[in-house]
Amino acid sequence: MEKRNLPWYAMGALIEQEDIDIASKVVADCAHSPKGFFRLPEEAEFQKAFAAHEGAAFASAVNSAGTGLDLAMMALDVGPGDEVITTPLTFVCTATTAMLRGAKVVLADIDPVTYNLDPKSVEARITPRTKVVIPVHFGGIPCDIEAYDRLAAKYGIRVVYDAAHAVGSLHKGKAIGGFGDMTVYSFQTNKNMTTLGEGGAVTTDSAELNAKLEKLKSFGFQYGAKDDVVMLGSNYRLTKVQSAAGILQLNKVDRNNEIRNRGVAALDRYLAGIPEVVRPTVPAGDFSACHLNTYLIDETKVDPKAFFEMLMKEYTVGISFHYKPLYAWKVFVDAGYEAKDTPVADRVCRELFQIPVFAHMTDDDYRCIAWAIGECVARLRR
Repeated sequence: MEKRNLPWYAMGALIEQEDIDIASKVVADCAHSPKGFFRLPEEAEFQKAFAAHEGAAFASAVNSAGTGLDLAMMALDVGPGDEVITTPLTFVCTATTAMLRGAKVVLADIDPVTYNLDPKSVEARITPRTKVVIPVHFGGIPCDIEAYDRLAAKYGIRVVYDAAHAVGSLHKGKAIGGFGDMTVYSFQTNKNMTTLGEGGAVTTDSAELNAKLEKLKSFGFQYGAKDDVVMLGSNYRLTKVQSAAGILQLNKVDRNNEIRNRGVAALDRYLAGIPEVVRPTVPAGDFSACHLNTYLIDETKVDPKAFFEMLMKEYTVGISFHYKPLYAWKVFVDAGYEAKDTPVADRVCRELFQIPVFAHMTDDDYRCIAWAIGECVARLRR
């Protein structure tokens, strides 16, 4: 088979002409409006639609998943003396938002099949100071939600799901936004839906938590008959233009997720004869948004670094890599974190790579990727 250039794209959403037109329309409509770019009514419409899509009673639109996690920690009054348990296999803000509140982050191990935070490892790390657990729906694969419900009930801890990868994921046929205390989503540029490059949302079934989020994200304002600032907050809001874009994107994210799943299914078929390449398993009855299409290269049979280099340079397949484990970033090293008692996460972080799966790609593209992977494995097999 002939080599072809198959790059990794930074844009993961479906961008069509209506997405291009909406920004100009909102700007034109606001240019001479006495209200300018005040974020209503688009924000309210987007929040209502997103909550319904994700199976939650409420959604609060924010300007990133990072600020959404920060707001979640603030809403739960996380502070000095508290402990927050999460996974090493995530982006830094899953943990740093707790650290910014003065809490101690505790890293637990991941499940070897789904790569999600392992509830058994979490339970082994719970102490009287544990206040919150932040499981990540990694790559879009839903976490073991029932296990976290049991931990929350048994120990009185709060659960905030990081669903930055998981807009449209389903757990046992149900949308994931109403589980736990809150669920935080991302609409950053490479996600399956985007609000013009940045953005996020926090969903919850709690009217009390949602009211607190709405105040915190807008300088602590309580709007009503008599506007007042009732708590300390800041500006975490999504803009009017972004909310309008989000409404359009929400209407097509399920289509994008299905396209991605078809691409993953094709790759799985073509890679079936290469036992050195393993992918995470979506639990029976669940549906993954497939934001990340991840695989492991078995380091006992093939050297990962040599494999990655050959695949990218000689076969021009634009694979991507997830972030290094949390404990390896300088900010965590300086705080005294190290690889400790997380052997599954340690191995996965060495072996993990992502294969491009985008809406514009064809079956021949996936066949070519699988062929290139097979060639590399055959050449490098120990």
